Amino acid sequence: MAFSSQVSWQSLSSTPDFRNRESIPLLKAHIAKNTKVHEQKFKIGSIKSRQRSLITHCSMVNPNVVTSSFSSSNIIRKLYSSINNKDLNQLAMLISEDCFFDDFLFPQSFQGRKETLKSLEQLTTSMDQNTEFSIDNIHEGVDLTAIVNWHLEWKKKEVPFSRGCSYYELSRDGEKLLIKNAQVITESSMKPKILALYNMVTSVFNEFPEIISRFVKNHQVAYQVLLNSYKFVVQPLISPIFVWYKKFWTLTITFLGFTTKFVQFIIKYLRQ
Repeated sequence: MAFSSQVSWQSLSSTPDFRNRESIPLLKAHIAKNTKVHEQKFKIGSIKSRQRSLITHCSMVNPNVVTSSFSSSNIIRKLYSSINNKDLNQLAMLISEDCFFDDFLFPQSFQGRKETLKSLEQLTTSMDQNTEFSIDNIHEGVDLTAIVNWHLEWKKKEVPFSRGCSYYELSRDGEKLLIKNAQVITESSMKPKILALYNMVTSVFNEFPEIISRFVKNHQVAYQVLLNSYKFVVQPLISPIFVWYKKFWTLTITFLGFTTKFVQFIIKYLRQ
């Protein structure tokens, strides 16, 4: 059986019809076609991978890259743009109803949209047309947070001691992002005076090291002595001065207000 099969195969393969068949070349063409499709898919995948790598690299190098129109950094930029343009309507659209606004320059924080907008309105009123906020950089964090470094400019020139840093938390309201928490830290204008005072204090420390060492060891007792000295000696002396000073300026302001109204009345009467 095996010998007959070999003879049949040899006789079949020797026929002209069998030799002229292109079954094997067709198979090669099919494989080549699949190879080209695979190469095209690989090239497309490589391009997409390079694009994703480029975007990731840009985001790491430049924190100001905005990848979405609904990102935290975009909302923060709209906030400062609205303040510079004194656009209170746009500001109201960026603040959430339960917003908590804490500016460390003020003794109390602002709770809710109404109080926050009132404080921002006072801020825009105090800024003239030549003064504006300039953003140095924005860093987006996780959970819709952002940190902003900024400074004030007057006619495109940086105002001294006007740098600040703000922290923002945002929340989603449907398809919108709203500011729900803000903390503002501003550079102190008293910094040179504080440094001068610090220099004076350290000079005293160097002049009287033994007294200072005793004070450090028993600082609570020394603090209590100073507090009692102020309460029983200094306060009785300066309190009447402060009371008189307050009354003096109250009377002065009242007198100036009355004088202003009187002058306005006279001018109005003369014009008639």
